[in-house]
Amino acid sequence: MPPPHALLVRERTEEDLGACVALATEVQRLDGYPSFVGDAGLGAFVAPDDALGAWVAELDGELVGNVLLRPRSAPPSVLLAADALAVEPSRLGFVARLMVAPHARRRGVARRLLDVAVREARRQGLVPVLDVVTSDVAAIALYEAAGWQRLGELVVTMRDGRDLALLVFAPR
Repeated sequence: MPPPHALLVRERTEEDLGACVALATEVQRLDGYPSFVGDAGLGAFVAPDDALGAWVAELDGELVGNVLLRPRSAPPSVLLAADALAVEPSRLGFVARLMVAPHARRRGVARRLLDVAVREARRQGLVPVLDVVTSDVAAIALYEAAGWQRLGELVVTMRDGRDLALLVFAPR
Protein backbone atom coordinates (compact mmCIF):
# COMPACT_ATOMS: atom_id res chain seq x y z
CA MET A 1 0.00 0.00 0.00
CA PRO A 2 1.43 3.41 -0.94
CA PRO A 3 2.22 5.87 1.86
CA PRO A 4 -0.35 8.59 2.71
CA HIS A 5 -0.60 11.39 0.15
CA ALA A 6 1.19 9.21 -2.39
CA LEU A 7 0.59 9.70 -6.08
CA LEU A 8 0.45 6.47 -8.04
CA VAL A 9 0.25 6.35 -11.84
CA ARG A 10 -0.58 2.95 -13.29
CA GLU A 11 -2.10 1.32 -16.34
CA ARG A 12 -5.85 1.67 -16.45
CA THR A 13 -7.94 -1.48 -16.00
CA GLU A 14 -11.52 -2.32 -16.95
CA GLU A 15 -12.43 -1.89 -13.28
CA ASP A 16 -11.38 1.78 -13.50
CA LEU A 17 -13.79 2.72 -16.29
CA GLY A 18 -16.70 3.70 -14.05
CA ALA A 19 -14.49 6.03 -12.02
CA CYS A 20 -13.02 7.45 -15.24
CA VAL A 21 -16.49 8.24 -16.59
CA ALA A 22 -17.38 9.88 -13.25
CA LEU A 23 -14.16 11.92 -13.49
CA ALA A 24 -14.96 12.97 -17.06
CA THR A 25 -18.49 13.96 -16.00
CA GLU A 26 -17.13 16.13 -13.19
CA VAL A 27 -14.45 17.74 -15.38
CA GLN A 28 -16.94 18.40 -18.19
CA ARG A 29 -19.41 20.03 -15.78
CA LEU A 30 -16.74 22.27 -14.29
CA ASP A 31 -14.42 22.99 -17.24
CA GLY A 32 -16.43 22.21 -20.35
CA TYR A 33 -13.92 19.50 -21.32
CA PRO A 34 -14.52 17.50 -23.32
CA SER A 35 -16.19 20.05 -25.53
CA PHE A 36 -17.40 17.35 -27.93
CA VAL A 37 -18.20 13.79 -26.94
CA GLY A 38 -20.09 12.33 -29.88
CA ASP A 39 -23.10 10.06 -29.96
CA ALA A 40 -21.49 7.23 -28.00
CA GLY A 41 -21.20 9.29 -24.79
CA LEU A 42 -18.51 9.75 -22.17
CA GLY A 43 -17.86 6.03 -21.78
CA ALA A 44 -16.62 5.76 -25.37
CA PHE A 45 -14.76 9.07 -25.01
CA VAL A 46 -12.86 7.80 -21.99
CA ALA A 47 -12.21 4.36 -23.49
CA PRO A 48 -11.95 4.63 -27.28
CA ASP A 49 -11.25 1.39 -29.10
CA ASP A 50 -8.03 2.70 -30.68
CA ALA A 51 -6.10 3.51 -27.49
CA LEU A 52 -2.42 2.52 -27.63
CA GLY A 53 -2.24 2.82 -23.86
CA ALA A 54 -4.28 4.20 -20.97
CA TRP A 55 -3.23 5.25 -17.47
CA VAL A 56 -4.85 6.54 -14.34
CA ALA A 57 -3.54 8.45 -11.36
CA GLU A 58 -4.49 7.63 -7.81
CA LEU A 59 -3.98 9.99 -4.90
CA ASP A 60 -4.40 8.35 -1.50
CA GLY A 61 -6.08 5.41 -3.27
CA GLU A 62 -8.66 7.58 -5.07
CA LEU A 63 -8.69 7.72 -8.87
CA VAL A 64 -8.05 11.38 -9.70
CA GLY A 65 -6.63 11.39 -13.23
CA ASN A 66 -6.71 9.78 -16.65
CA VAL A 67 -4.69 9.94 -19.87
CA LEU A 68 -4.54 7.97 -23.13
CA LEU A 69 -2.20 7.53 -26.05
CA ARG A 70 -3.93 7.31 -29.44
CA PRO A 71 -2.73 6.90 -33.03
CA ARG A 72 -4.86 9.81 -34.25
CA SER A 73 -6.84 12.92 -33.52
CA ALA A 74 -8.75 15.37 -35.70
CA PRO A 75 -7.41 14.92 -39.26
CA PRO A 76 -6.30 18.57 -39.54
CA SER A 77 -4.30 18.18 -36.29
CA VAL A 78 -2.65 15.05 -37.65
CA LEU A 79 -1.68 16.80 -40.88
CA LEU A 80 -0.39 19.90 -39.10
CA ALA A 81 1.74 17.86 -36.67
CA ALA A 82 3.11 15.55 -39.37
CA ASP A 83 4.05 18.50 -41.55
CA ALA A 84 5.57 20.57 -38.73
CA LEU A 85 7.64 17.62 -37.47
CA ALA A 86 8.42 16.20 -40.93
CA VAL A 87 7.17 12.72 -40.04
CA GLU A 88 4.59 10.39 -41.51
CA PRO A 89 1.19 10.64 -39.81
CA SER A 90 1.48 6.98 -38.82
CA ARG A 91 4.48 7.88 -36.63
CA LEU A 92 2.45 10.21 -34.40
CA GLY A 93 1.17 9.28 -30.96
CA PHE A 94 -1.52 11.62 -29.65
CA VAL A 95 -1.66 12.24 -25.93
CA ALA A 96 -5.37 12.54 -25.22
CA ARG A 97 -8.08 12.55 -22.58
CA LEU A 98 -5.84 14.12 -19.95
CA MET A 99 -8.13 14.90 -17.03
CA VAL A 100 -7.52 15.57 -13.36
CA ALA A 101 -10.17 15.85 -10.65
CA PRO A 102 -10.57 19.49 -9.56
CA HIS A 103 -9.68 18.75 -5.92
CA ALA A 104 -6.41 17.04 -6.99
CA ARG A 105 -5.07 19.76 -9.26
CA ARG A 106 -1.80 21.62 -8.72
CA ARG A 107 -0.25 18.53 -7.13
CA GLY A 108 1.72 17.24 -10.10
CA VAL A 109 -0.91 14.74 -11.26
CA ALA A 110 -1.31 16.08 -14.82
CA ARG A 111 2.43 16.39 -15.33
CA ARG A 112 3.03 12.79 -14.20
CA LEU A 113 0.28 11.49 -16.49
CA LEU A 114 1.68 13.54 -19.38
CA ASP A 115 5.18 12.16 -18.76
CA VAL A 116 3.93 8.55 -18.72
CA ALA A 117 2.09 8.99 -22.05
CA VAL A 118 5.14 10.63 -23.65
CA ARG A 119 7.46 7.86 -22.48
CA GLU A 120 5.11 5.22 -23.85
CA ALA A 121 4.79 7.00 -27.20
CA ARG A 122 8.56 7.07 -27.53
CA ARG A 123 8.85 3.45 -26.39
CA GLN A 124 6.49 2.52 -29.23
CA GLY A 125 8.62 4.51 -31.69
CA LEU A 126 6.05 7.29 -31.99
CA VAL A 127 6.47 11.05 -31.90
CA PRO A 128 4.28 12.39 -29.07
CA VAL A 129 1.93 15.25 -29.91
CA LEU A 130 -1.37 16.61 -28.64
CA ASP A 131 -4.06 19.06 -29.56
CA VAL A 132 -6.08 21.23 -27.21
CA VAL A 133 -8.90 23.73 -27.62
CA THR A 134 -7.60 27.29 -27.45
CA SER A 135 -10.09 28.17 -24.72
CA ASP A 136 -8.52 25.68 -22.31
CA VAL A 137 -5.97 28.10 -20.93
CA ALA A 138 -5.09 25.96 -17.89
CA ALA A 139 -4.14 23.00 -20.09
CA ILE A 140 -2.15 25.25 -22.43
CA ALA A 141 -0.28 26.70 -19.45
CA LEU A 142 0.50 23.15 -18.25
CA TYR A 143 1.87 22.07 -21.65
CA GLU A 144 4.00 25.19 -22.00
CA ALA A 145 5.32 24.86 -18.42
CA ALA A 146 6.17 21.22 -19.19
CA GLY A 147 8.30 22.37 -22.14
CA TRP A 148 5.97 21.59 -25.01
CA GLN A 149 6.15 23.79 -28.09
CA ARG A 150 3.27 25.06 -30.19
CA LEU A 151 3.34 23.62 -33.69
CA GLY A 152 0.39 25.63 -34.95
CA GLU A 153 -3.24 26.57 -34.64
CA LEU A 154 -6.21 25.43 -36.70
CA VAL A 155 -9.99 25.31 -36.71
CA VAL A 156 -11.91 22.05 -36.89
CA THR A 157 -15.60 21.91 -37.78
CA MET A 158 -17.31 19.31 -35.63
CA ARG A 159 -20.11 17.01 -36.79
CA ASP A 160 -22.63 19.21 -35.00
CA GLY A 161 -21.46 22.22 -37.07
CA ARG A 162 -19.53 23.98 -34.30
CA ASP A 163 -16.03 25.24 -35.02
CA LEU A 164 -13.32 24.43 -32.50
CA ALA A 165 -10.06 26.34 -32.51
CA LEU A 166 -7.18 24.02 -31.60
CA LEU A 167 -3.52 24.35 -30.81
CA VAL A 168 -1.19 21.48 -31.67
CA PHE A 169 1.82 20.83 -29.41
CA ALA A 170 4.89 18.58 -29.29
CA PRO A 171 7.47 18.20 -26.54
CA ARG A 172 10.76 20.00 -27.16
